[in-house]
Amino acid sequence: MKLSGLTKMVKRQLVCNVFHNDESDDFYIGTASAIYCATGFPRPLNRNQMGAMLGISEDTMIEKVVYNDFDCAYKIDFYGFNLDDTIKDEVEVKKLGIGIYCSGEILIPLVTEDRHMVGIICQSHLAPLEDEIKNNGFIRYYQRKQTDGTVYYVVKNGMRVRAAVMAYTVPDYAEAKLQELVAMLAETHIGEQEEPEQTFDDLNAEKDSEQQE
Repeated sequence: MKLSGLTKMVKRQLVCNVFHNDESDDFYIGTASAIYCATGFPRPLNRNQMGAMLGISEDTMIEKVVYNDFDCAYKIDFYGFNLDDTIKDEVEVKKLGIGIYCSGEILIPLVTEDRHMVGIICQSHLAPLEDEIKNNGFIRYYQRKQTDGTVYYVVKNGMRVRAAVMAYTVPDYAEAKLQELVAMLAETHIGEQEEPEQTFDDLNAEKDSEQQE
């Protein structure tokens, strides 16, 4: 896990939660909208140790950051998130491959295998996993639901859950602008037409034509 990415989120959201269970060496660090597996790092025992780990000053941790330490049932119920590696009814989703800049965030649409959009997450929520995700063919994303129906997404490296992030809700004004943009693109066909693929035979034919001229 990349601590600098987590530090930025804690400073922005001013929430830091530690989830642990005395029967396991695993522990997790959460913000207001995400939880990350921190196994391999020393588990902080108090607010000051957490601040030192993240590089956040003692004054900031005491005066500004809401800090909680939760002793939770192992992976099953982390403040509404289930971080068990496999659960019933989870649905695999994929990143669409484009980013949308909105309200200071880069948003990533998530779609099902049959290309139905199911939700959006913030790229900043993936920042703590940036090094793990980069050039890794084993990263997978799954949609899950809390008991009240709230949607969230987990990031897996292979079979292991590495993080859980909340879905992003697009503001009404931004959604209207996006719908307007999609309508304009459909109407005016803005964008360069894709060039047809060329084979080696095509390239050789072009060279022969140039030589004859």
